[in-house]
Amino acid sequence: MPVPNAQMGFVGSVRFSGGNIGQEILVRAKSCNIRARQDIKYADDIVDSRIDTTLYSLGPKIVEGNCSFPLVHEGIVNGTTKDCGEAAASCSTNLAGRLWRVASERDQIGRLKNQFNIDVRYTDNTAYRYPNCLINKMGISIVNEQELDINFDVIGGSNSTGEVREALTSERDPVFLSPARIVTWNDFILNIFVREEGLFIPGSYIREFNVEVDNDVARFFTLNGRLSPQDITARKRKVTGSIKLMGFSAKQFHEFIYNNQTRYTSQTKIKFGYTLGGSSVPYWATSLWGVLFQIEEVAISNSLIETTIPFRALGDCENDYEAIELGGCNQSISSVGGALGGPTSPSYFKPLTSFTPLV
Repeated sequence: MPVPNAQMGFVGSVRFSGGNIGQEILVRAKSCNIRARQDIKYADDIVDSRIDTTLYSLGPKIVEGNCSFPLVHEGIVNGTTKDCGEAAASCSTNLAGRLWRVASERDQIGRLKNQFNIDVRYTDNTAYRYPNCLINKMGISIVNEQELDINFDVIGGSNSTGEVREALTSERDPVFLSPARIVTWNDFILNIFVREEGLFIPGSYIREFNVEVDNDVARFFTLNGRLSPQDITARKRKVTGSIKLMGFSAKQFHEFIYNNQTRYTSQTKIKFGYTLGGSSVPYWATSLWGVLFQIEEVAISNSLIETTIPFRALGDCENDYEAIELGGCNQSISSVGGALGGPTSPSYFKPLTSFTPLV
């Protein structure tokens, strides 16, 4: 056994690679606890005339975990002549846009299209690849005076031999722009359009915004002689979030929410994204459709009064019965109209031309 030494985490890295996500994605993580695990069940209720438990059984081998990181202005050329890091990011290489697409894009039968490997280096001598992962949940969060944070939960599958993790025997030297600025609250753009009342709620009313796309990914096991899942797949999607406003300054908006019983549908949209500096056109943005708000949460105190309003976005027939869009680049979000990438599964429920019935 070698002499133990201190191994520092700053040498670590987190990458998305392989599958059908295209170019490798490297994130500069704040935290990452993605790992393989296996529960062991102990048969404590067995009567066998002994003082101590004598039986146990193995649970499945699974991969899961969470990773969070700040969104960085990497790849945006703003008069720089640096020749290191990535080239100017486009709609296809923009980090926020790529991750949103990985987390939301579905195929013709509703499965997530983007399955991938996650390579995690923990220390200088320990790194694993977790094959065939899906994003279970993706969240975007922005608070005044803070950085724009992205977090995601993943569910892992297995490789062709049934292993849920593989040893990484080689590692690439990370390449990225440095120094690089993190996207902060002043870069974030948010507009709420309450079409039923002709109300427009801009970001100047809002102190905090959170949204989460939950794919409800599930593992499915069979009698295949393995402890790993046979398959993993997404189920019905949930899109939830909240906004925090300064007091009751948007009084008409609060009254609109209080009177939900007077309406039978929703025409409300939320458009959000981020830009660089003072530009009014977002570098990347997307839309939430069919938004329903709940009555605000509020408590009195001696400090600033804030109201928190939970919401959920539902499938909207004006957006092909979807609650979100794929997102787009360099498109204004100052008006209610205009698509931002369109539905996440434009081919869903179209005629299945390749369908072959079982015989």
